[in-house]
Amino acid sequence: MGLREDLTALRMQREANRNPDWVRIMHRATDDLRDSGIAQRVLKPGARAPEFDLLNAEGERRSLQELRARGPLVVNFYRGVW
Repeated sequence: MGLREDLTALRMQREANRNPDWVRIMHRATDDLRDSGIAQRVLKPGARAPEFDLLNAEGERRSLQELRARGPLVVNFYRGVW
């Protein structure tokens, strides 16, 4: 089985244990994001991110400039648990 199939099986398994109303809401939100065209506006691999600062997981403000000064980095945006 490939990655896509593995992820689909995992999603189906997790959704089977959730409230069906929540699952419908999650799917509708995902469809709304797709329909918004957001995927065409995301940065491509290797692109330079615009400058920003946000709170980290500990509530401390961090700027991209500050983190970049330490060396190469990967930025992960955690949307929360659904």
